[in-house]
Amino acid sequence: EVAMLAGAAAAGVVGVIVGLPALRMRGLYLALVTLMAAGGFTIVATAVQFPNGGAGFSGYGFDPQPMPRPWLAQSDAALLRYVIVIALLCYALIAWHLRRAPGRAWAMIRRSEAVAMSAGIDVVRYKCWAFALSGFLAGVAGSLLAATLGTLDARSFPASESILLFALTVVGGAFSPLGQIFSGILYRVVPALLDAVGVDGNLSFVIFGAALLHALITAPRGIAGQVLDAVARVARTRSAGSPDRGPR
Repeated sequence: EVAMLAGAAAAGVVGVIVGLPALRMRGLYLALVTLMAAGGFTIVATAVQFPNGGAGFSGYGFDPQPMPRPWLAQSDAALLRYVIVIALLCYALIAWHLRRAPGRAWAMIRRSEAVAMSAGIDVVRYKCWAFALSGFLAGVAGSLLAATLGTLDARSFPASESILLFALTVVGGAFSPLGQIFSGILYRVVPALLDAVGVDGNLSFVIFGAALLHALITAPRGIAGQVLDAVARVARTRSAGSPDRGPR
């Protein structure tokens, strides 16, 4: 747990460092900068043969050391429960931010930076805050991935996976924490279902590409937005159809 928090804190610092040059960018350009940073880090980590550093001057290399699981998650079932609990805590952290001053500031900045500045919001501060929070959550996810795989390897999460997750973020719903749950489910369930029926799992890239086009054209809020809209329509229908129980 201490190592996970330390790694998450370090990732938060890296997030701020990556975000500083991109403070004036928005939308697709901002996403491209972060994706290029992830790709560059993967190239550097592979070149230096992270985490072992290669053979070195002596010419003798070392095999990757296994990553121990958290002491509360030694078995697969315990690890699953552990990951679910950590994911819920991260979800609660995001929800807390969205319901407080940072969330209101981020919403106003997303609509108009000029309006946010005129309202007295420190745009640079809250942008750096968003990068730090994103890096922290990515560090937590990386720690859980290392615990699941059992080893550290720069090739465990290539830049292509970042691009795929970026596309699935749009499909699931980029503006809602609920959308990221849908994105994670699609990321794992669709390839597994294809493999289960004997279809090449790489077909999932075609499915995800079609889903991305659909989301960009007809559903910019993603699956989460469609689900929330459907729930709201059902609630309005039931409210309109309920009998008036007031005094007669």
